[in-house]
Amino acid sequence: MTPPQQLNATGEPEHREGGDEGCDAQRALAAWAHPGFAPSGFNASTGFYNWELATGAVVCDEQTFRLHGLAPDAEPQFETFLGQVPPQDLNELLSALQPLLSAAGDYVLEYRVLWPDGAVHTLETRGRVVPGPDGRPVRSMGVIADITERRAAEEAVRTEARAATRIQAVIAGLAAAYTMEEVRAAVEHALPALGADSLIIADAGARVQVLLACGAAAGTQSVLRASDGGPLRACVNYGSALFFPTSAELSERFAQVGSAIKDCGNEAWAFLPLSGIPRMRGVCVVGYQRDTRFDDAERTVLAAAASTIGQAVYRALVHDTEHTFALALQEGMLPHTLKFGPGVRGAWRYEAATTGIQVGGDWYDSVPLDDGSTLLIIGDVEGHNVHAAGMMYRLRTTVRTYAAEKLPLHEILRRAHEFVVEINDEVEYPIFATCLVVRVDPRSRTLTAGRAGHIPPVIVPPGPPAFVPQTDVGPPLGVPQDGRYPVRYPAWQMAYEPGTRLVLCTDGLLESLDKDLDEGLKRTLACLRDHGAVELEALADRLLSANRPRGLWKDDVAVLLAELD
Repeated sequence: MTPPQQLNATGEPEHREGGDEGCDAQRALAAWAHPGFAPSGFNASTGFYNWELATGAVVCDEQTFRLHGLAPDAEPQFETFLGQVPPQDLNELLSALQPLLSAAGDYVLEYRVLWPDGAVHTLETRGRVVPGPDGRPVRSMGVIADITERRAAEEAVRTEARAATRIQAVIAGLAAAYTMEEVRAAVEHALPALGADSLIIADAGARVQVLLACGAAAGTQSVLRASDGGPLRACVNYGSALFFPTSAELSERFAQVGSAIKDCGNEAWAFLPLSGIPRMRGVCVVGYQRDTRFDDAERTVLAAAASTIGQAVYRALVHDTEHTFALALQEGMLPHTLKFGPGVRGAWRYEAATTGIQVGGDWYDSVPLDDGSTLLIIGDVEGHNVHAAGMMYRLRTTVRTYAAEKLPLHEILRRAHEFVVEINDEVEYPIFATCLVVRVDPRSRTLTAGRAGHIPPVIVPPGPPAFVPQTDVGPPLGVPQDGRYPVRYPAWQMAYEPGTRLVLCTDGLLESLDKDLDEGLKRTLACLRDHGAVELEALADRLLSANRPRGLWKDDVAVLLAELD
């Protein structure tokens, strides 16, 4: 950078013949009064300077030298101070200075200097470029302060904010993850926020069991050696995290895994113990396909993320185990096959919307009677727990028993109501149920139906559009009634043509997407248009597909279809 023409203290061009450095210093010091700066007014921690742009000569106090890591007797030249700038910062600093010194005016500049002890300090200068009579800059003068601590504090705040953002990216996806597959998908999505390429959660019990493997984890499981001297065992046994910025450092510390990690594709590793997880000696292994510097901030982020992911994995394991048990319990209570009388064919579906052991109380059944008719039954017990499931099984058995006695429909529902009332008298928290019963008589080709608080069936004639019959409805089973007025369950009857189909379902199907029965009914009726060429089993799948929400069903769903000859 070529300095401008040198001017004297009054701003006039000066001709120098050389050898008068003392006079230069005196003129520069005297120049402080010209723009209104006074060194005596500076704070003791702040340095001041007067830089002659033409010659590079600098007049400053001892504090300015100290701030730059220089001795007070250092050569007072611009090049001397510039020599304290780290080489990697030099070009950027000169590029920043060029426009600042090309015109008169105030400026603020921040740069780094390297002290003799190796410490890097950040300085801030606030100065003014002073012009000569012709308007061209002749010198720069100002003050300098060390802002290293301030910048470090600001960077710490930014680092904490970045860490919080990264951890939030992990937590956000895991908050709604219940199953192991959902946890795996959430962790896969969060890997970029962690800056990692693979992540493994393992249980280092009697033998190492990999519970979750995400990202580019092919081959990394071989690093999880169960040997007492391996990194995983060391991490778990001592309860301390292990960080290896390079694979060479990992191989040097644990020679037995040296050959294994060559095939993994990872260059850096972090092993983090997972504490506070019941019945599990957990460890999280994070892999990177590049060398990685694990500073304090990075280690904090990884520890928090590993703990969050480990807890999510444990919850998912418990959920999946309990969910499997719940489904087995539910399936054991529902009929595996249904029998129909002559002239009736059926298809049925059940979808659980359960978490943990919160099994539901939806059920369906079919009872062929010896008079040739068939009783179709569907019901929904309130609640999602083992008690509701138990009530469902007892109520289903009770309704089958009353049906086999060939009682009228209103009597079947009345006795079922009394049964639920009796059960509720024995429990702390009473529960209720809805039920729909339809008798199909193929000889008279009539349908007779009764409802206890349940949604009506959908009638699908072979020609006209499907419709919902307008019928009276009785109260749900178990709801207390005024003793002066016996409970009534009105029945209705209609004729049907051969080829008619019936759709019996619980409200979980219709309310699955928007909690709106009317909207759900519209979707269902739309599915039933042009149904004639659709097999009954395919039609059942079509109904589920049209109402299926993203993710889990919001409620249990039971569907019973019948085709009548």
